[in-house]
Amino acid sequence: MHSRGLDTTLPSSFMGLECGTEPGDAEERIKLIGERLDVMMSMGAGPWMLDKEKSIETIIENLKKDIDRFGADAIGECGFDKHWNYGTIEKQRELFMREILLSKELNLALIVHSRDADEELLSLSPYFDDRTIMHSFSSGLETAKKILDRGACLSFSGNITYKANEHIRESAKYCPLDRILFETDSPYLSPVPMRGKPNTPMNTEYTLEFIASLKGVDKEELKERVKENFISVLKHSESVVKRDIAAF
Repeated sequence: MHSRGLDTTLPSSFMGLECGTEPGDAEERIKLIGERLDVMMSMGAGPWMLDKEKSIETIIENLKKDIDRFGADAIGECGFDKHWNYGTIEKQRELFMREILLSKELNLALIVHSRDADEELLSLSPYFDDRTIMHSFSSGLETAKKILDRGACLSFSGNITYKANEHIRESAKYCPLDRILFETDSPYLSPVPMRGKPNTPMNTEYTLEFIASLKGVDKEELKERVKENFISVLKHSESVVKRDIAAF
């Protein structure tokens, strides 16, 4: 799974998700992805939208317009971000809750963004279930345990390879194999040895190898397990998003 940009040189064996960050970008993203139905697409509005549009109602209306026009494989990313403090935490909670309810209404997986906001995240964890993906999980073991208790999956990015992030490695060690995913968060969080360069989905191989070694499992076994987990959460193996870009 990856977000904020697609490397069009993806291998034929790739399966993943191009993660939505704000309403109104679906058409551009579809044009980049083209006909690859093994690349899923979520539609979402992250907390940063509160610095671009003050009305939560307008944000949700625009998000629904994208979904009505194109469909969606999942809702998100959405959630909390106290690192940048977009809007207020109360507004972040309101927007996140609206997207949680939308995912339930549409019976779609939920992709959750959380940065420096464990307390707020856990306050809404009763709404999480086995259709929930913790995007680019960067919290410690105690938060991981509570999220996993709700049935959610933890998705790890290249920052798990950074020396300072032992707390993320502890979470990955604890995470059961049937609840683990990995991603790029491209163009950010390139794994070692690519750190400092723009990230691409091709770099998931480094993250895969690192996590396989960390958990003491075969790399190919982990790759297949992650693919199974991904399909299980989304409940389909081909994108339902409309790809008929000729009409644009």
